[in-house]
Amino acid sequence: MTTDSVQFLKIVKYSAITLAALMVAGIVTLMFLARSTGEDITGIVATALLITIASGIAAIVAAVLQNREQKAIDLKSTSDPAA
Repeated sequence: MTTDSVQFLKIVKYSAITLAALMVAGIVTLMFLARSTGEDITGIVATALLITIASGIAAIVAAVLQNREQKAIDLKSTSDPAA
C-alpha cells in the first residue's frame, strides 16, 4: 500500500466525475438542438444516461476505495513508525 494507489484512485474519481459532467452537458446540448427538428432522440439520450450513471458509480467506488486505502496507510504509519 503506497500513496501511489491513493493518487491513482483520486485520478480515477475525478476522471469519472468529469466524464459524467461532460455527458450531462452533451445530453442538454443534444436536447436543445433536437428540440426544433422534432426528431426522436431517446436512443441516444438513454445510452448517454447509462454512461453517466456508470461514471457516477465508478466515481463513488473510487472515492470509497481511496478513503479506505488512505486510512490503511495512516494506520500502518502510526502503528509501525520504523517503516
